[in-house]
Amino acid sequence: MGKVNIKETELLLKEWETVISTQMHFNEMIIRARTTGVSVVMAVYGAAALAIGQYPGKFLKISGSQFHVSTAIIFFGLCLLLAIFFMDIFYYYRLLLGAVERGIQIDNAFQGRKIGGTALFGMTTLISKKVSECRSTFLVVIFYAIPFVIGILALIYLIFSYCP
Repeated sequence: MGKVNIKETELLLKEWETVISTQMHFNEMIIRARTTGVSVVMAVYGAAALAIGQYPGKFLKISGSQFHVSTAIIFFGLCLLLAIFFMDIFYYYRLLLGAVERGIQIDNAFQGRKIGGTALFGMTTLISKKVSECRSTFLVVIFYAIPFVIGILALIYLIFSYCP
């Protein structure tokens, strides 16, 4: 085995720590955005339901048609949900995937390196194998699809079936 370069090892470990820290940071941001965002959207839907009960005769006139005020509330909730989804999937999620990709690069480059018989790297690769990018993307879409479908069904009801 060749001579260990302490400076290179320190730089490598700093890079690895930064990558893992970045992965954790983006993961926390994503979880916070998802939980807060969907909670707010569901609260908006609740406000729409409350408006139906408290203001059964309040309608908006749009282009000669009448819609209960709850229709607008739900519409804005759906817009908020879509905005959160797009920010999540096309920004934060991509940043997380970039950090994961860098972690995998480090795992692959130093796959055989061991200290005291223990492999130093590999966690990012192991996690990525357990939850593939395709599967995680599918789960994110399902996570947002459930409140989206609820909102669409409520909107359809209010537009086509609601009669106080």
